[in-house]
Amino acid sequence: MNANEPLAYRMSPKTLEDYVGQEEILGQDKILYRTIKADRLSSIILWGPPGCGKTSLARVISNTTKYKFTKLNAVTAGVGDIKNAIEEAKNPFLNPSGRCILFIDEIHRLNRSVEEILYPAMEDFALDIVMGKGAGANSIRIELPPFTLIGATTRAGALSAPLRDRFGIINHMQFYTADELKHILIRAAGILNIEIEETGAEEIARRSRGTPRIANRLLKRIRDFAQVKGEGVISQKIAADSLSALYVDDIGLDLIDREVLKAIIQK
Repeated sequence: MNANEPLAYRMSPKTLEDYVGQEEILGQDKILYRTIKADRLSSIILWGPPGCGKTSLARVISNTTKYKFTKLNAVTAGVGDIKNAIEEAKNPFLNPSGRCILFIDEIHRLNRSVEEILYPAMEDFALDIVMGKGAGANSIRIELPPFTLIGATTRAGALSAPLRDRFGIINHMQFYTADELKHILIRAAGILNIEIEETGAEEIARRSRGTPRIANRLLKRIRDFAQVKGEGVISQKIAADSLSALYVDDIGLDLIDREVLKAIIQK
């Protein structure tokens, strides 16, 4: 593992075997697992709560299939960005497979004109671009190399029907169990070179609201407490004391969460 890689990337799973949880979509008898292993990908929608591993799963699919991974944000992506990202897959030195996975985060926020450009791209691997205006306008078709589109969204209902209907697989990602989060935390602690007891991992997992992103964030904060007060070891007591100091209660609510709930109740 490259120490120069961003910390968040190093903590993310790299293979299907590393990926913990989401058995409802990644169990060995499930369609998504079989299509990844058989390299028979169609376009995929991953939807679910923030921090539940949509981007990580897209990267795992890329690593498993050996396709080049390109990430775009729906808010800022334009037609040119999509074309350039897919065209880069043609470079045999950068991408021997010749195919790419185009990952668009928060795909429900795509600009309508960009969304309409995607329709022929997904169906025919081509971009239809209109040059000029009025009576002198011409439509030009640009052929694209084969690619797989993976869209992530927290609001599947906000996707337009024409776009949603062009995806072959639509999967709902669930919150994680405390046991699954415990395994994620132990793996992350190993990457961060932190000594963590099983009871310490269980305490953090129980208060992470079923979300790996929150669990990993809390782990990094508790590491600081452990280095000062626990000789560098995260035990159950250190984890509990640290979370209390961070104002995280027994069910994972922090100070702001509790203030929001008070406002709802009182006002």
